[in-house]
Amino acid sequence: MMYLSKGMLTQSRKTGLDYVTHCGCIYALGPELAALWKSARFAPQPVPEGREQAIRRMEGSGLVVTTEETGSLAAYRLLANCIICPNNRKWTDRFLSKPVRKVWIWLNEAGLRLTASELIRLEERKIQPTPALLGQEGRQRLTEMIYLAETIPDGILESLMEHSPARDAVVDILLKLLRTHRLLLI
Repeated sequence: MMYLSKGMLTQSRKTGLDYVTHCGCIYALGPELAALWKSARFAPQPVPEGREQAIRRMEGSGLVVTTEETGSLAAYRLLANCIICPNNRKWTDRFLSKPVRKVWIWLNEAGLRLTASELIRLEERKIQPTPALLGQEGRQRLTEMIYLAETIPDGILESLMEHSPARDAVVDILLKLLRTHRLLLI
């Protein structure tokens, strides 16, 4: 089983405890849970033997997502179960490679929160982030570019993108942005 952490880490200077904020709730984590949460903060990790119950507890609180899969499919499924948000800090995209910059622009400037499967669909169809597709004005047009009549029902796009040739590249880009603290998973 693999898992990936969600939420934002803060540390109390008074108590030294680690806290994770997620969806308006603040969770105090003891040393064991904090170590497990931090381990999967920037990349999917296998659940350590004997720690399944602790991971399930955190999953019940929304602090991690899990999957029985392994490898790149696991990374995709974990990211597909998260809301991907750009970090609040102002970042320059100057030093990002062209493919990473394209995903970064989609995440920052699209008029809606894009999921991992939607980003893969955009890459698969080679759709560029143009002003006509960005911001609130481009929201409807962007949605129409992503979803076709057969992919509108819930879960269909996620299933299709599991087998997309663009999946691994986009998942790698998202994990790179996560490792460099540019993304927050909710």
